[in-house]
Amino acid sequence: MIATRDGRRGFVALWNESAIAELDLRSGKVVARLPLLAPQNAIAPGSHPAALALSPDQKTLYVALANRDTVAAVALDGLRLHVAAMLDTRLPGQELFGAIPDAVAVSPDGKRLYAANAGANAVAVFDVAPEKSVAGRSSLPVRPLGFIPTEWYPTALTVIGQRLYVATGKGDGTGANKDAQRVVNSVASSHRAHAYIGTMLYGSLAAIDRGEAEKSIATLTRTVEKSNLMSAMQQHITFRNAGHPIKHVIYIIKENRTYDQIFGDLGVGDGDSTLTMYGKEVTPNQHKLALQFGVLDNFYDSGEVSGDGHVWSTAAITSDYNEKTWQQTYRGSERMYDFEGVVEGAYPLESNISDVDEPASGYLWGNLARHGKSLYHFGEFISTKFCDDSGEAPKSPPPTEGTPVPTGAGCARSYVRQGEEVPESYGGGKSPWPWPIPLILRNVATKPELQGRFDPLYPDFNLSVPDQLRTEKFLLQFRSWVSEREHGADGMPSFVMLRLPNDHTAGTRAGMPRPRASVADNDLAVGRVVEAVSHSAYWEDTAVFILEDDAQDGADHVDAHRSIALVVSKYSPRDAAPAIDNTFYTTVSVIRSIEDLLEVPPMNNNDALAPLIASLFGGAGDQPRFDADYRNRDNGMIYEVNSAHAPGAKQSANMNFQHEDQADARLLNVILWRDAMGNKPLPAALRHPSGKANRRDDD
Repeated sequence: MIATRDGRRGFVALWNESAIAELDLRSGKVVARLPLLAPQNAIAPGSHPAALALSPDQKTLYVALANRDTVAAVALDGLRLHVAAMLDTRLPGQELFGAIPDAVAVSPDGKRLYAANAGANAVAVFDVAPEKSVAGRSSLPVRPLGFIPTEWYPTALTVIGQRLYVATGKGDGTGANKDAQRVVNSVASSHRAHAYIGTMLYGSLAAIDRGEAEKSIATLTRTVEKSNLMSAMQQHITFRNAGHPIKHVIYIIKENRTYDQIFGDLGVGDGDSTLTMYGKEVTPNQHKLALQFGVLDNFYDSGEVSGDGHVWSTAAITSDYNEKTWQQTYRGSERMYDFEGVVEGAYPLESNISDVDEPASGYLWGNLARHGKSLYHFGEFISTKFCDDSGEAPKSPPPTEGTPVPTGAGCARSYVRQGEEVPESYGGGKSPWPWPIPLILRNVATKPELQGRFDPLYPDFNLSVPDQLRTEKFLLQFRSWVSEREHGADGMPSFVMLRLPNDHTAGTRAGMPRPRASVADNDLAVGRVVEAVSHSAYWEDTAVFILEDDAQDGADHVDAHRSIALVVSKYSPRDAAPAIDNTFYTTVSVIRSIEDLLEVPPMNNNDALAPLIASLFGGAGDQPRFDADYRNRDNGMIYEVNSAHAPGAKQSANMNFQHEDQADARLLNVILWRDAMGNKPLPAALRHPSGKANRRDDD
């Protein structure tokens, strides 16, 4: 809230309502709400008013609209509010969403407005001199004088005299998490002994001489443009034999591993084998895929945890709401999991209201649907209610007439236990898994574009369900597409998304799969998907992208965000064995590469300018088919169960693994290290303070 100097009027930003409320501070009553005015004066829905600032003459209220890349200049004419101008905070030449202004400040003389662009790591500078009063000004966007570069994610501004103070939320980033976390005097000692990614993000405060900055505004603006890749050319993936053979993309999202944790022992590329917990003996398929189709050893997950990682992995950007709330969610129990289309345990889609967490540019599937591309989802942004009453999805559909309600086959039983018959939809036969596997009552899509385009029997995150059964469910559908193709019809959607989460692991809880069993299960699932595609007619025109949503559960000697990514197709190069691409890529590069292959435009400024992973499509189209490595099924590794005496079994028993982000990641990381590495000394990044863990910052 912000108040006028006389203390009579106050203004409050109503985030989820995209509204401004005016209060009479003497009576405490709301006297005006901006969206209740004429539509042409109202702030657009989903704008997310993030910050307020008053002009020195108290005649103008500036409102940062984080989800609209604008600052609304609201004229305070008596008791009537109206938008007099919209100030465009985007960079020169920027046409798509991505500036994300989340803070504003006005100079003491009222001549300059500063807006912190969290999405561009810059401050936009506007000329709002009193003689250019916004009263009566047209509603056309007003462009900035220029931009001042900042560190990562500026979140607060203030002006004192000639100084502009800029606070950022993420400072200069994380860096490697192999070594001990840096010591900061203001941070409690109990939080210094480890380098969990969520505790490595230190903010920063910069003091900027406004006069000097304005003298150099042209140079500073060019710096901002360069750091945001604004001069990058719009390019496309090209194929050696010309043409555009890829018609289908399968996108697999996994959970939480760093590059060194899996590929440190790859033998090529920039790996540190001393940090490898699940190397080639546990993940033979991913090792084989990397060596055959290409090694990306400079790839980074854009998100830190699942709360933002699943948004980055599907939207190529996040909302300001997301960035400002996930750290609160992860530091304790004061917030619920407000992500993946769920808000405070409820479903905005089922209540026909907007999702406060959704970025203005939407998600990949929305982009595809808008451009006529078919799609189908297996588990991503899908919530499940299981027959044992676990899971988030509501048991019953909402009362809204006509709402699609894909359901399972009912609940004659809640589990499949070892030796019992597995439903045919999951491959049939008798269950070899020593733990009970829950069956599905109901699946719910959390986004409208997914309604009617998802598998009603494919489970969400639940780690009790082996990824082998998820793969069987996918293969059942895939075989039907193959059969259609054999009869002359291409029934496979352009875009297919799979969630394969079990490399997250359930720690060492007794009776649950051992961590390496979960990782090996996940690895074999990935291998089987690629094997099926490569041994079908779809090998001619399908690419498979595989990544982790984040990298929070392991150490890496380069950066805490560095993770694994695999790009698989018939067109990967064979000239060098293996192909190694050291280019800096992120999650957003994967999104942009998928969009480019499927011939749809980018959604926002991030994916518009992200480097394409073009090198892995530069081959002659003669990559051989892939044969999965089944060693860890045949040797029984994927069926291993934790004993009651496993390292960390007691702590794991108290963790919640039915949903992402309910277990203590820092403690879990230590448990996983002890289980995988025995008495090998812990990396400094994993040293955990003694005492009972009480946090919920796992993914």
